[in-house]
Amino acid sequence: MSAPAGALRIRGASWLDVATGESAPCDLLVDDGVIGRDDGREAPTVDAAGMTAMYGLWDCHSHPGGLMYDNAGVGFFEGVPDRTIRAGENFAGAVAAGVTGVRCLDEADELDLAWGRAYAAGMSLGPRVTGAGRAVRTTAGHGTCFPRHYTGMNMELICDGPDAMAWAVRRQLERGAQWIKVMLTGGLYSPHETCDGGQFTTAELDAVMDVANLRGIPVAAHCGGAEVAVAFSERGGRSVEHGYMLNEEAAVTMARNGTWLVPTVGVTHDQEYIEAEQWPKHAAERSREVLPSHAEALKLCIAAGVRIATGADLNPIGVRLHRELEMLERAGMDRRSVLHAASVGGRELNGFGGASAAVPGAAADLILLAGNPMESLAALRQPLLVITHGRPVAGELAGIAGG
Repeated sequence: MSAPAGALRIRGASWLDVATGESAPCDLLVDDGVIGRDDGREAPTVDAAGMTAMYGLWDCHSHPGGLMYDNAGVGFFEGVPDRTIRAGENFAGAVAAGVTGVRCLDEADELDLAWGRAYAAGMSLGPRVTGAGRAVRTTAGHGTCFPRHYTGMNMELICDGPDAMAWAVRRQLERGAQWIKVMLTGGLYSPHETCDGGQFTTAELDAVMDVANLRGIPVAAHCGGAEVAVAFSERGGRSVEHGYMLNEEAAVTMARNGTWLVPTVGVTHDQEYIEAEQWPKHAAERSREVLPSHAEALKLCIAAGVRIATGADLNPIGVRLHRELEMLERAGMDRRSVLHAASVGGRELNGFGGASAAVPGAAADLILLAGNPMESLAALRQPLLVITHGRPVAGELAGIAGG
């Protein structure tokens, strides 16, 4: 059960509508977790004159406790409490950077779902979190780091055959997952895979989608290849993650079926980061090889009208999501489209509505900024006030807003 959030008035802000790129004066009342109608009641008031207000950012592809390639092998010997604490610190840093929503797509022992429940209930202050818990992969599928393995926690569900796949979907539903994550193709992680190589049989994919569609839970797919993306989209897949090598047919199919793209372009485009982090040779080389096709895939999806949301797939969440927005511009998205994908796109993908205006009843996950991000993306980096679940959680005005 969620603890109710008190009323808060924001007066004199300029609301940025990311559907148009235009700003207009707007007074806001936040009440019980949503944007309400101002009825004149007594409430703490923030003087937001000269500030920009907008819906907060979403990172729609996150592993908050992850250590990525973990060259030193630290994560393989730690327990769930250690990873849970690291995830919590990551979430805290994310909201401080204006990230009001995080979709987690593969975490140990459903720790993402636990954090999501705690934040929603007001037990702790943090972002709105939706999650898949543990992802589903095949033996030798994407996510394997054999011969390394985690000794103190459980990562992906390893399933082979349609019956096992159907069980995995039901298992995650039972644990409260809001998403199912499947590893349909290879990627950058292992030396024993390619970015477009399929890893599920047709029967295995059918089993996942049949159960998910029956139970009404959306499915996100790690998917680099065009042929696999088409098959996933035609079966009702909700979002393609990465999309390294999508072609025009895949883009048109995804647009027609309402399948989203979360492109995570930083994992190929941010070569400076990859070098600094000392990615393994196979991963660094593969990221360079697929960079041109990754950029082309994004452009094809934009041209086809595929809906796009943002996700960095890298930690720390806040820092890397801001970098992802810069990389999206570098890859060919215009500023307004980047801001829409990063805010309203994430809200809509996760079921919180696609309104870009501050409409009554909309979930109150908001940020107040000193500048206008249409003029500079840097305006997003240090928000003056961050509100999630209708509660002030970060920023120098949070104390005032909290009454």
